[in-house]
Amino acid sequence: MLPVLLNKGDAPLWIIDDTGSPKTGRHSVGVTRQYCGQLGKTENCQVAVSLSLATQAGSLPLAWRL
Repeated sequence: MLPVLLNKGDAPLWIIDDTGSPKTGRHSVGVTRQYCGQLGKTENCQVAVSLSLATQAGSLPLAWRL
């Protein structure tokens, strides 16, 4: 899929994005009180950061970390 994504003349873009998920309970890894965009306030949540490569043809996720 990567060769199709990078056509001649395309300028690839790196996209770094964070995603917050509200969490409750004691059994989720990485939960702490921090700003959660889904809730619009500071609450218990997990935050994952992703790295993707994108061109006009599409995007490809490369990495994802909690």
